[in-house]
Amino acid sequence: MNRRFSQPIAILLTFITIVLVMPPAVIISDAGMLSPGSVTPTPVPAPDNGSQPQPPGTSIDTTDPDDTTEPEPGSEPDPTPDPFVTITISAAGDVTLGGDYRPGSYQNFMNEFVANDRDFGFPFQNVRHIFAEDDLTVVNFEGTLTNLTRHRSDRNFVFRAPPEFAMSLVLGNIDIVSLANNHSNDYYDAGYHETIEHLDNAGILSFGNERNTIVEVKGINIGFFGICFFFTGDTREQRDNIIAAIEDLKDRGANLIIAFFHWGEQGHTRPSRLQRDIGRFTVDNGADLVLGSHPHMIQGIEVYNGRNIVYSLADFSFGGNRLYHVDGDNIRFYTFIFQQTFTFIDGVLQQDNMTNIIPARITSHRNHNNYQPTPAEGELAARILSEIQKLSDELN
Repeated sequence: MNRRFSQPIAILLTFITIVLVMPPAVIISDAGMLSPGSVTPTPVPAPDNGSQPQPPGTSIDTTDPDDTTEPEPGSEPDPTPDPFVTITISAAGDVTLGGDYRPGSYQNFMNEFVANDRDFGFPFQNVRHIFAEDDLTVVNFEGTLTNLTRHRSDRNFVFRAPPEFAMSLVLGNIDIVSLANNHSNDYYDAGYHETIEHLDNAGILSFGNERNTIVEVKGINIGFFGICFFFTGDTREQRDNIIAAIEDLKDRGANLIIAFFHWGEQGHTRPSRLQRDIGRFTVDNGADLVLGSHPHMIQGIEVYNGRNIVYSLADFSFGGNRLYHVDGDNIRFYTFIFQQTFTFIDGVLQQDNMTNIIPARITSHRNHNNYQPTPAEGELAARILSEIQKLSDELN
């Protein structure tokens, strides 16, 4: 399932091919029975180490083979960076380790931890191989890592996990997390800053709430920023924050800018007016990819001015779910991993749009949530992809 294509947006599964093309149409069809106007996706060929052609801009070695002059000590030139670079980023939705101890979701999560021999890697054991194959993985970390007990009383739910569960992210091959959500402050500022500290100690990068982060991958600077709209809505101040974050990342040398927003209405499969207005505004001001969370449901993907707006990545490993018993075929428990491969030539982002969607469920068990997101197969995968396709059709 983990394949990438060179068409604008494409998904290839064993029995389903979905092609999301640039507006105005998004087309779905059975493999081998393409709808009128659809394009057959072309897989990116695997590199042939023996005869791989030189990418555009590759320099030619003109060194004289007979020149035996030894360079002066310390004068060796730095290796020339590869001018042609591709970077694949995976994005997934809401991750809540532990849960809320009051309604029992915390205990349900811990019961699964014990049932898995207290293996901190259990939440992502079915997807970590996917994340191991990409260049960078980002999720929305919705909760805290703390042993504090004093929490906010004005929240319906307060989420936390013991600090040791930072290792779950490490073992899951997750690299960076957004903390721009309505639960990162459940245990006040003390819990928020402690969470950042535990993530740092585990080697997990974080961003959000006016903390913009740049990570270097293959010589390319990737900038992340995140904003939570749950408490504010669409305000002039928040739009100014978007502009300021993008300008800050550009000033610090970001070659690629990714926004991760916490927005929309819970339980809705269609983006709100705020989501669409803010998503487009963010692209107009320089973001290269917009990711979304909070609705806890799958929403469509809009291609706007050549950029993708992924309105809701849904739940992923979500310990905040009080509903321990689940309907195995309910859309509420569908999720997906969004992947995009970005191409750079001499550090400049190219205007291609290579994406891949991996359909999944939030649990590997049919009848209860064991907090282990698992790639879907067969008919279930086709249903999830069909739902994403339908919702995307309405946006493009």
